[in-house]
Amino acid sequence: MFKIYTKHTSEVGETVFQHLAFTIRVASKMLCSALFLIVHGMSGGLLNMPEKYNLCSIKEFLCDADENRERLKEENGE
Repeated sequence: MFKIYTKHTSEVGETVFQHLAFTIRVASKMLCSALFLIVHGMSGGLLNMPEKYNLCSIKEFLCDADENRERLKEENGE
């Protein structure tokens, strides 16, 4: 299969398309969290944050995503 790499994607051990999928997944989760945070703030805290999008969950999601990415990089010998 034809794989496209750039300097950055080679450094992180991903193809351009794998990197795009990773960034879309992370950005989507962060965007949803940001929207919930804005609504929560505008309501004066009356509307509770869904646990899935609170700050601790987002931190855990980002750390897990980074760990998975590093693990895959090591498995591929990069």
